Amino acid sequence: MGAAWLAPACAVQQAFLVQNSGWMEPFYTDPDSQFKPLIAAVAGAAASPGDKLTLLAFSQTSGTNVSPLALGEIGTAGAVMPSLAALGLARKGGPNSALADTDFQEAIGSVIRTTFGARPGIIWIFTNNKNSPGNDPATAARNLDFYRMLHLEPSITRTLVFPLKMPVQGKKFAARGLMVYALAYGKEAGDELNKILANGRLSAILTRQPARLKPVDQDGVRIVPESILNTPDIKASIGRDQRTLVLDVEASKLVPAVRLKASLENLFYPYLIGHAGVQGTLRVGQRTVPLEVTPANIDNLAPGERKSIEVNFKLPLEEVPSAWSRQSMAAMGKQVTIPMTVELGLSDQQLALPDSFKAEMAELFPGDPISDVFVPPASVRVSMTRVPLLVRVQYPMLPVLVVIGAVFAFVAALLGLLLLSSRSTRYAVHVDGVRRQVVLKPFRSLVIQDGEGNPVGTLRRGVGGPQVSSVLPGHTLTLG
Repeated sequence: MGAAWLAPACAVQQAFLVQNSGWMEPFYTDPDSQFKPLIAAVAGAAASPGDKLTLLAFSQTSGTNVSPLALGEIGTAGAVMPSLAALGLARKGGPNSALADTDFQEAIGSVIRTTFGARPGIIWIFTNNKNSPGNDPATAARNLDFYRMLHLEPSITRTLVFPLKMPVQGKKFAARGLMVYALAYGKEAGDELNKILANGRLSAILTRQPARLKPVDQDGVRIVPESILNTPDIKASIGRDQRTLVLDVEASKLVPAVRLKASLENLFYPYLIGHAGVQGTLRVGQRTVPLEVTPANIDNLAPGERKSIEVNFKLPLEEVPSAWSRQSMAAMGKQVTIPMTVELGLSDQQLALPDSFKAEMAELFPGDPISDVFVPPASVRVSMTRVPLLVRVQYPMLPVLVVIGAVFAFVAALLGLLLLSSRSTRYAVHVDGVRRQVVLKPFRSLVIQDGEGNPVGTLRRGVGGPQVSSVLPGHTLTLG
């Protein structure tokens, strides 16, 4: 309990599953094998301070052989190599027994239940992709079962695959490629896996782009802005995150309708978008505004390639603050940012693997139906992409200067009134026909008396001269 309180809020548990069954023989016996150094490098790149990291070897439980077998918790990348250095091939029942078989599902299920305690975490698998429980020669069929699990198990929210070229030659077997899987168990783990990819450390180790197995119903495309067609006064660009659309405009030149020339880029690596219909909406808070994409269909868009499109929508000008609003005044003539979201949907989505990718996988993993791991479920025909849109409105300084000037004028007027209120002025009055002099300050009143001390009337003064406000019966009181 105490350790949990000390762990950073962002800590995530990660398990590194290293296959050591008989099929992996060349990766362990080839003196030039880079298998173990790669695992250590990936662990170091994926881990952040406070993460709980566990290293495990897996094959298949049989006789005295236990799978997966925990090799210990690892705190840093440097702690991985000592545990890996002593790791060898597993055998079914003892030192002289047959080499162990492989069961992917057994290993993954054990990590989720035991190592993770059914809590979110990331599972890394280092394998030659041969799944052969009970020495079943039908490894292709077994692999298909594993592939279906990767696609259809709802608790696995994100699955990435790194097919790597790693030729090794052992005494019994040879291999050309290695597969590194990253499985996110639970939504929180999926978010953490995205952060690991975004920080760039992993891409320095696994240099090829990861293939995405799951999800294939989210973030399949992105909009790359080029220009605004209907006005030169709005500038379109893309944010630093390479996703956010940014529109810059001066407040006086903002127009309600926007025609954006852009490109639609396929992010579904390694999939070719054979066909999909494109629809969109613009969301501002809880409101949605129609958005039109032309053309409304895309065909044969290869991964990483772009297709020219035109996006038409109306800006909800009622959401744009007035130049005299508190928000724009607070910006002091600078930019006011209005966040929105473009929701882009692909319907009747048909994904396919390019022939070039199939050929590459067949070369790395001969005899394995490796292409089947990338075939998305037929039920996934719709995907949704949410693209942040920032409208940055540049407000002029004039309203701010006007308000500042008004404030100064008001303050000056108050000071003037205060000054006036402190000055006394002498005035001539006639009291019952007798001329007299009285002294009166602004905003004051004075009771006038006759020579015997009896009240005659009252004078009141505002900003200007005094006025006779009252006269008692039988008396006269005049000014001047």
